[in-house]
Amino acid sequence: MWDLKTGELLRTFAGHTRGLACVQFDGKTIVSGSSDQLIKVWEADSGQCIQTLRGHKDLVRTLHFTGGRRAVSGSYDQTIKVWDIVSGECTLDLKDVHTSWVFDVQFDTSRIVSTSQDQKIVIWDFSKELHVSDID
Repeated sequence: MWDLKTGELLRTFAGHTRGLACVQFDGKTIVSGSSDQLIKVWEADSGQCIQTLRGHKDLVRTLHFTGGRRAVSGSYDQTIKVWDIVSGECTLDLKDVHTSWVFDVQFDTSRIVSTSQDQKIVIWDFSKELHVSDID
């Protein structure tokens, strides 16, 4: 982490064993995804890794985190996962939708949008009181 005004190195975050593919920072928490198949949640002030999220079987190419409890990730394993970053639990695992690498994910309070090398944009709309059990 760098001080943008002075250019001073403030902190180094070490923990992934392979290259980073995506990072998001909300001013307090940093969430990173890597080719080590892991997502790490960091406390920015201390540099401590407070959670390691395991479940993807390939490069974690993209993630979206908005500063709340939830993060959404997409992987070269062709899945989209929703995470509770406090408990470390994968709360939703969306499979068999994309047929190639997932390049981007975004979400808001009622939708998840993903894009893939398979040239599809997929939108999951949860605004009609769809329950997780209805998606499986």
